[in-house]
Amino acid sequence: MQHFGHAVMPQATHDEQAMEDHFIGMRMWAVRNLDPLDKRLLNEVVVPEIEARTGDRPRNSAAVRTPLEAHPFHRFWLSLNFQYQDRIWQSIGGSIDRQYDTLRDVVAAHDVTPSGTLTLDPDLNPPRYIDAFDHHRMPGSYHVETADDDFRAGAMYDRFATTYLRNHNGGWRNDGRGHTIVSHVRDFYPDLAVERILDLGCSVGHSTVAIAAGFAGADVQAIDIGAPMLRYAHARAEAMGETIHFSQQNAEATDFPDASFDLITSSVMLHETSASAMRTIFAECHRLLRPGGVMVHLEVPPRREHLELWEQMRCDFESHYNNEPFMAAISRTDFAEVAVRAGFDPADVRVGYRKGVTEPRVDREDFFTAGDPEGRTMLGSWYICSAIKR
Repeated sequence: MQHFGHAVMPQATHDEQAMEDHFIGMRMWAVRNLDPLDKRLLNEVVVPEIEARTGDRPRNSAAVRTPLEAHPFHRFWLSLNFQYQDRIWQSIGGSIDRQYDTLRDVVAAHDVTPSGTLTLDPDLNPPRYIDAFDHHRMPGSYHVETADDDFRAGAMYDRFATTYLRNHNGGWRNDGRGHTIVSHVRDFYPDLAVERILDLGCSVGHSTVAIAAGFAGADVQAIDIGAPMLRYAHARAEAMGETIHFSQQNAEATDFPDASFDLITSSVMLHETSASAMRTIFAECHRLLRPGGVMVHLEVPPRREHLELWEQMRCDFESHYNNEPFMAAISRTDFAEVAVRAGFDPADVRVGYRKGVTEPRVDREDFFTAGDPEGRTMLGSWYICSAIKR
């Protein structure tokens, strides 16, 4: 078995990799072959049925969900979507269990003479929007511990992201989002002196490592609610040669002093918080930034105002069936309004799509604010809200 990725990355045998490939192949086959048929079912059958019954064309996905789910083909489509998701988790979980003891030794070895730090808070209770369910159907979600010094959730998430995204987010590093944040900062805030950085909801540090590398020499703090994620993230960062200080904290209320940071970031974190938590997090960012400091929040790209009816339904699927309950809501959230309510001046808030990059670069044309005819709002792009504290 050839070693793949960094030193802490869970490895797969030939059979384990074949099983992962099978279900990823199933996913891609369904996207290419079944998604178009389901879209036709909605547009050519369900919508006309609703129009004939009500005399009006449905304007949003809420109006079509129940009649669409009455059709057997759509129920098959739903079942297949969460079937391959569950089976990928099952396959990866078995692989990690097989090599858990070996991984435990590797994780421990990277905490012997670390350059960064790890601080855990055993008394910290995760908020309900984290504790109530298994996010994206990941068994145990981010925070559940099953053993002393548990890191299983981190290993699961790292391997799953590598398997699920393959080469679409920076290869095995899965650091494309981090590079996109760095590029955004360099592009729109070229004069920002970055000495202290805080990465919120860092999970296993996919983006954090890229951000640390992009601003070499900066003091990088990274927080997450899940201890198993942080133990793994700390070992992973050490294995990859980046000095990052991880701590177990809630992004809504950190223990850092006022005006502590030049740059605060998050990467696909907000859609896993509630609407009220998002507002609190933006206010916490305003408190923690020094005057002239910048916050950058990168999120999943679907925006309700730029989606057709079937694409709205596909976004709602994540909320209703894939344990991403706030995905649909955040696609309708006015990020600029949230930032202004948190204390940022409207003139200093920038919101729009950013084409994803997998290495640091600057290209101002990659930022656009409306729907795109080439479909980049859904594929290869991220939605970013950034702002300066005055």
